[in-house]
Amino acid sequence: MARVIHRGSMLQVVCPCGHEHHLNLDPGKHPCWSWNEDLHRPTVTPSINAAILAADGVTVRRRCHSYIMGGRVQFLADCTHALAGQTLDLPEVAA
Repeated sequence: MARVIHRGSMLQVVCPCGHEHHLNLDPGKHPCWSWNEDLHRPTVTPSINAAILAADGVTVRRRCHSYIMGGRVQFLADCTHALAGQTLDLPEVAA
């Protein structure tokens, strides 16, 4: 089974952090990511740094910062969730 969902110029990642990350693949729009076009062992560049901001628009309430390489997600130390510092397989998804 696939580990990411590719639709048009978007890549959907169902992250083990509990949230979905939607990545733009269109170089005419920013931010933009590239990937190896492998649904089963995806590699995405650059890193994904998803932050949920507080009402003030500045304070970070939650951050998921990761690299996806070969179908695995490496959570960086600045993540605010319990998976910080771990490397896990991306879950399988129905493409």
